[in-house]
Amino acid sequence: MRYAHITEETPVPERMLALRLHAAGMENLELEEVPVEKPGEKELLCRTDAVGVCASDYKLIVQGEKHTRVKGKDIAKDPVVPGHEVALTVVKVGSALRGRYKPGERYTIQADIYINGVGRAYGYWFPGAFRQWQVVGPEIHEGGYLLPVPGTLGYSQAALAEPWACVFHAYEKHRPSKSVLPGGTAWFIGAGPIGMMHVEKAIADGTGKIIVSEPNAQRAARLTKILGPLAAKKGSVLEVLDPSARKIADILSERGVDDVVLVAPVASAVEEALGLISRGGYVNVFAGFASRDAAFARINLNDMHYKDVTILATSGSPVGALEKTLNEAAAGRIDPNNSVAAVGGMKAAWDGIEAVHKGTYPGKVVIYPQLAEMRLTAVEDLSEDGLWSKEAEERLLAQAS
Repeated sequence: MRYAHITEETPVPERMLALRLHAAGMENLELEEVPVEKPGEKELLCRTDAVGVCASDYKLIVQGEKHTRVKGKDIAKDPVVPGHEVALTVVKVGSALRGRYKPGERYTIQADIYINGVGRAYGYWFPGAFRQWQVVGPEIHEGGYLLPVPGTLGYSQAALAEPWACVFHAYEKHRPSKSVLPGGTAWFIGAGPIGMMHVEKAIADGTGKIIVSEPNAQRAARLTKILGPLAAKKGSVLEVLDPSARKIADILSERGVDDVVLVAPVASAVEEALGLISRGGYVNVFAGFASRDAAFARINLNDMHYKDVTILATSGSPVGALEKTLNEAAAGRIDPNNSVAAVGGMKAAWDGIEAVHKGTYPGKVVIYPQLAEMRLTAVEDLSEDGLWSKEAEERLLAQAS
């Protein structure tokens, strides 16, 4: 069946492939054949259509039970299924949910789930997306964490709404405009897949000049190729520089920079930012760090005090941010596919996680679980323009069916 249209008569296999973590370490992450669960009266059986690979998946895997979001869980007895960036299609509906849900409806999941005020994240405590089929229970759909996907969006676009939601949430308290300063100068540190999302948002928000620091030439070139034309169309000046070859201070006016967004985990960059920030500027720490020790920075409080500077940071996102992302993507104001650099099938999921950790590709990796045998492939080898799109996805899935 793979990606055939879902109806009430759609058959479901007895067994499926799932990526399960039995103990800390990539060597304990195993692709296994397991039974497909049957939904109870208050549950939905869903086909997993696409999964975005996140750097935090690797962090979970190497930390195992030491990870904050799975503390108290015996993963040897109850293995973790990673993956929290997901696109789903309903296949079977429990008897108590008929009338509310129908086969063929498409959804995504807000990963930050709370049960009685306690965090129980999807892809951490609850089994996540790296499996071909999954049962969605009331803790998700009754809690408001199951969000409908607009029909105009492709599978990868829906899956990557989750990291985009984190980007939107990062600006909720960043200026009254909930953006970098419109018409101003913004400095983004890091041009990885999430950095690209931040820059794309800045272009959409009407930023006058966007400076991106990125030492990785492949990432810098890809960001320029994809977002350069969009910036020119919107009237934004985009400049990407290698910080080892050129200092940002050399290209700034006396005014400095209005906003700094730290997307790469380089704590010392915050120190530099405070010396370059303009009066009333904002420094937004989006990046997470591998350890507490790696996150320390020396901050001159006088720079903050006399310049009226705000430093803020966020992690994760609420349901409202995911809803906003889906609406923005459906309206064409953003395109989550711009960050996709490689795709693969279920048997390539382990390699996809390893590739994200090693930075093998200059963007996001998306796994299509129903394409079990597809190897990990750069999108440049699958589309004429080297870009991923809903149309490229449709061609891939049509060829595989």
